[in-house]
Amino acid sequence: MKLILVLLVSLLPVIASAQTKIVSIDAFDYSYAGGLSFKHDEAKRSSNNRDTTTFKFNLNYAQNLPEYVGLMWKAQAYWNRESIDYNRYGDTLNSTFGAAGGVLYNFQADNIKNSIFAGAMLGIERQTMELQSGTDKSGFNFSLNFEGGKRWDLGSYSSANISYAPTVAFIWKRYGGTIRDDYFTSSRDLRFNFLKFDILF
Repeated sequence: MKLILVLLVSLLPVIASAQTKIVSIDAFDYSYAGGLSFKHDEAKRSSNNRDTTTFKFNLNYAQNLPEYVGLMWKAQAYWNRESIDYNRYGDTLNSTFGAAGGVLYNFQADNIKNSIFAGAMLGIERQTMELQSGTDKSGFNFSLNFEGGKRWDLGSYSSANISYAPTVAFIWKRYGGTIRDDYFTSSRDLRFNFLKFDILF
C-alpha cells in the first residue's frame, strides 16, 4: 500500500505538467461547483414582500484528443433554477437544465497555459416557466456557442495549474415548445467574460 501511495504522489508532477484536462470557473455563474442563495425583499406593506431562491449547478470540462495536437473535446452540464414568491404579483419559476458538447482548439499546444484558444459547442436544454396565470410554458431549446480567448499562466498549485483566461463568446439560442409559441423565438447573447479562470491538470 505504501508503494502505491508513493507512486501516486510521484506521478502528480507528471500529470500536472502534461496539462491534458481543463476545468473552467467564470463570473457568469457563481462557480462551476454550484451555488444556492436565499433573498428576502422587505416591502412597505408586508403583503408585498418578495422571496427569491436561486440554485445553480454548472460544470465545464475539457480534455485533449491525443491524436490531434492542440484539439480538445469540451462538455458542459448545468441546472439553473430561480423561484420568486411575490405576493402582489404572484409566484414565478424559471428552471433550465441542459448539456452541451463541442471542441476547443489551443493554438499553442506545447504551452496550453499561455495559449490563445477558440471553441464551438452545440447544446440542448429543457426550460420551464411557471407564471402567475398558472399556465406552464416549457420546451426544448437549442443553442450554438462560439468562444475565443487567451490564457495567462498564474502558476501551479498542488497538482494543478491556474491560468487567467478571459474570453469573448457569442451564444445563439432557438426556443422551443410553448415558450416559442407564446413568448420568444430566439436569442443572441454576446458575453465579454473578463473574470474567467482555467484550472489545468
